[in-house]
Amino acid sequence: MSRRARAVAADLGIAGALGALAWALHARVLGLWFSYDDFWHLRHLLTHEPLEICCSGAFWREFGAKGMFTPLLFASLGLDLTRFGLDARAFYVHQLAAFALAAALLYLVLRLWLARPWAALAALLFAAGPASASLVPLLMTRHYVEAIVLGLLAVASYALAVRRRRAAWALVSALLYLAAALAKEIAVPLVLLLPLLPDGDLRTRLRHALPHAAALAAYLALRLALVGALAGSYGWAVRPEDLPRLALALPGKVAAEVRGVPGPVGWLLLAALLAGVLAAALRGRRAALLVAGAACLALLPVLPVSSEMEPRYAAPAWIVAVVACAAGCAALARRGPRERAVAAVVAVAVCATTLWAGRAAAAQRLPELERIAAEGRAYLALGPGDVLRRPRGHPASFPELRWLKEEHLGRPRGTGWFYDDLYLCRRGSAIRRLWEYDPARARVVQASARLPALRARSCGGIRHAAPLAARFERSGADLFWELGPYARGRWSFVLGDGVTAFEVPREGGFVLPGSAPVALRVRYDAPGGGWTTYSPELVIDLGRPGRRRWARR
Repeated sequence: MSRRARAVAADLGIAGALGALAWALHARVLGLWFSYDDFWHLRHLLTHEPLEICCSGAFWREFGAKGMFTPLLFASLGLDLTRFGLDARAFYVHQLAAFALAAALLYLVLRLWLARPWAALAALLFAAGPASASLVPLLMTRHYVEAIVLGLLAVASYALAVRRRRAAWALVSALLYLAAALAKEIAVPLVLLLPLLPDGDLRTRLRHALPHAAALAAYLALRLALVGALAGSYGWAVRPEDLPRLALALPGKVAAEVRGVPGPVGWLLLAALLAGVLAAALRGRRAALLVAGAACLALLPVLPVSSEMEPRYAAPAWIVAVVACAAGCAALARRGPRERAVAAVVAVAVCATTLWAGRAAAAQRLPELERIAAEGRAYLALGPGDVLRRPRGHPASFPELRWLKEEHLGRPRGTGWFYDDLYLCRRGSAIRRLWEYDPARARVVQASARLPALRARSCGGIRHAAPLAARFERSGADLFWELGPYARGRWSFVLGDGVTAFEVPREGGFVLPGSAPVALRVRYDAPGGGWTTYSPELVIDLGRPGRRRWARR
């Protein structure tokens, strides 16, 4: 075997080992079930033809009201659904395989520029860190993982095009880039990063980036034709004047997701990571520009949705950070024995703290997802008149789960749920059997015997005459609110007498496209859980811009 063949075999072996490690770190997810947006995706996959999802403007204008355009996510989940039906374990095998492939590919791509130890360090950090590891347990975030896989392949193809001056490789890279963008919008800024890669001269890099510019134009044209807009927003509403405040807060929010859990180990992780990133940025003007540009491209798409930070939003920034850290350690190691020792200390510190933080974050997150899985499976088995109390899954997921149970699977109708115990006061007499999750037994159990005590405690603790105030403003597709008169405490919006409830900030806004009226109650909980009060049901007309005020003094 030639020396080159031995080197290739060694790299493939290391990549395989890193992929296997990524699988082993997150194998516990194989016991999870569908959750959150999965039921929404399943309903559309079960009621639409694949060609309609791919090419129908009517479909994407309905879905694109949130500004999202992710056809490859539907293709990926649809493939699993076609082959395996509603076997969630098979979906998670696909999910784990994609994540393991991403870790292996990151190593192989970085080997174009870094020695084996440093490329392996970056791939290990990617696989183990809290930010990227948060992608594995949720099927609805698969498009992040597959966009990373496709983006890495696009980077590798582009580097080969520049090095070998082959236009065919540039075309392959552009097609992979387009596929990554169709998987998830986080890949769209990659076209701006490619010309900054450390290969060839600027003219060569720009010439081989031209097919990517054409791919970007094709993506934007397709998005405009199907969605009707080049950009959009979802989740919490943001006014233009809020952007500077969010921009100042964003690095801290990303840092919190990167360290995973509070405590000294998390701070040590950030310190070691920052040391490596600074070592990379201080290599020269070009290196600093590459690090700064990559960081901006990772953070800017997150800014409009960062009012409520989700761990997955930090994944692109985490990839930039671990690659820069590994490159910085490699640069230090080349300077001399003393610097090599410093690089080794930084590498060991960031590796150990990342492994600890990733495992600690998973230990916090997975029990909640296992509870959601148990509640979802139990809901399918409950009968008419049975009601599930305060499930942990997102309130928007249960109507979709009900559709799956009743319309698709044809199981008995009439099973209910509620998120707020106001339901016990207003509809408690209609409950045939009450069910709730028991953490001690890790399953849903019958709680009908506790129903009288729960009703007495919940209904008797309401202060019906306590002061409360709310102001709502409809602006475009956004609904803003300001609640009072208390400065501290916990606020919630309660719909359907408690069927749906979700916590909200005292002042905030949400993107709510559509014109149907919304009827809700404002719930206030005093600090320390001392007492609770509700507003009467307030009807907000989303079809009319303007303000709506209510107060009880």
